[in-house]
Amino acid sequence: MDKCVIDLLSAVTQVNRRYFNAVGTRQDQTQYPQVTENSFSAELYHRFSNLMELNINMTYYDNLFFQFDITKMAYGIRPDLVLHEAQENRNNQKMFVEVKTDSNADLTDDFNKLINATDNYLNFENVVMITVNRKYGELLNLVRQHHGFFNLEDSRKDRIYFINVDTTNDKPQYDIFSLRYNRKLNRN
Repeated sequence: MDKCVIDLLSAVTQVNRRYFNAVGTRQDQTQYPQVTENSFSAELYHRFSNLMELNINMTYYDNLFFQFDITKMAYGIRPDLVLHEAQENRNNQKMFVEVKTDSNADLTDDFNKLINATDNYLNFENVVMITVNRKYGELLNLVRQHHGFFNLEDSRKDRIYFINVDTTNDKPQYDIFSLRYNRKLNRN
């Protein structure tokens, strides 16, 4: 697992709970859940950027840019966060990050984004999906059921990671797994 994925997990654990979910109030005073994906991603961007700027990390992150909500035109996909050399080239495509905070969101399109990010054109070294407000077992089952992962080459599976933040208890539970280490994803 590359240093940037470990640092990303560290940054996720630094995001305050208030960015995990929010409740809005309608004019009639009834409340409803609000999606917090953008505010969570922005806070994660801030936390990860701070880690990048530490003296101990300067060499690793030298000549890399961490960008928020940028479009990859070749596929028309828009990752939430990207760590790379530059938008105008495909050199040093370090990390592609997709974030979901809605516990009911259909993840099919997002899973396909992860697959596309590992292909020969985009060729990201690390592809990470962060899910917040889901139980770990639920995410694991969704990943296991996604047919696009079944026939993916091992070299591409090696680069896909999942970070899950289960917020059902008072203290968040953080889990990380990859297609590489979770061989149960293969059909038997």
